[in-house]
Amino acid sequence: MRFGAHYLPTYVPDLDGPVTEFYRRMFEQMEELDRLGFDDVWVTEHHFSHYGGTLPHPPAFLSAIARTTKRIHLGAAISVLPFHNPLEVAESYAMVDVISNGRLEFGVGKGSEAIEYKRAGVLQAEAAVRMKEATAIIRQAWSDEPVNFCGEFFRYENVSVLPKPVQRPHPRIWLGASRSDDSFHWAGQYGFQLMTLPYLYADIRVLQRLVEIYRQSLAEAGHDAAQHEVLGKFHIYVAESFDRAVREATPYLDHYAEIHRAADPDRKHAPANPRDVAAQLAGGFVIAGDPQRCIDTIHRWREEAGLTALSGAFHFGGMPQELALKNIRLFAERVMPAFERSGGSKNKA
Repeated sequence: MRFGAHYLPTYVPDLDGPVTEFYRRMFEQMEELDRLGFDDVWVTEHHFSHYGGTLPHPPAFLSAIARTTKRIHLGAAISVLPFHNPLEVAESYAMVDVISNGRLEFGVGKGSEAIEYKRAGVLQAEAAVRMKEATAIIRQAWSDEPVNFCGEFFRYENVSVLPKPVQRPHPRIWLGASRSDDSFHWAGQYGFQLMTLPYLYADIRVLQRLVEIYRQSLAEAGHDAAQHEVLGKFHIYVAESFDRAVREATPYLDHYAEIHRAADPDRKHAPANPRDVAAQLAGGFVIAGDPQRCIDTIHRWREEAGLTALSGAFHFGGMPQELALKNIRLFAERVMPAFERSGGSKNKA
């Protein structure tokens, strides 16, 4: 298993304090993740609300943490490509790879929040084509050749993009996929790594089928599935017992859900995960409890859904720094050693 930490910062001003202090605490956590041997730290792009909007430009944040960490890989989970000029994305993330000396993990996707498209003035109906075109352009930009591209939304002729990433031919590309068969097929066809959100699926057989589409598409395109990761993102809270984990984590999981709801007051449907916190905890959709329970839950997701990597949100909803650090340390010291590690994989896609 490959283990990482996931940062979609749900900012609670009364609990988290000034944004400068909020950043400082996240940097402290990431430096501890590096020291403790986590493989990755992932940063999510969101905009315009406390649901992730305090961290709207992941490459700036990742460049900062690159200077105070040594070995941990630095991931975008994800860059919402339809919002951006792909040449600027290629430049910004190549700088992260250079500053970190080759530690970038580059995740792409369409994003999940309709309100962000509306506020950004971007048509969500165009998202899939924009994402695919932008990904092709970024791969060209990171090559040793100039960009030449003619698509529906982007046209470039003989554009040289600098800097080039340290990793050659380029950093690993991950696709964030959820419900569309086409997304899982596209990820496999192009040999991208895969990011999933297992808690979206009331029936695990849905996720199993989608992962199988991905693996079949990898094989059909001539890629070695054994060299490709399937990542699941979870909220995680480790404590001395399940009851204590529920007691300590529930207020901050509630804050997280409230902030998500508040991000889009006009949302016609509930957020993607309709389960209440108690059901999430009991069903393993949040990985919580004593270390052995957490180990058993991860084993179940690995065996039933084919996960090879895990990204954990250890700090969420205004959680105090002491609880977040305790959570991170318990996971590193009591959970991670139970798994054979696969964090050195460096295949490019």
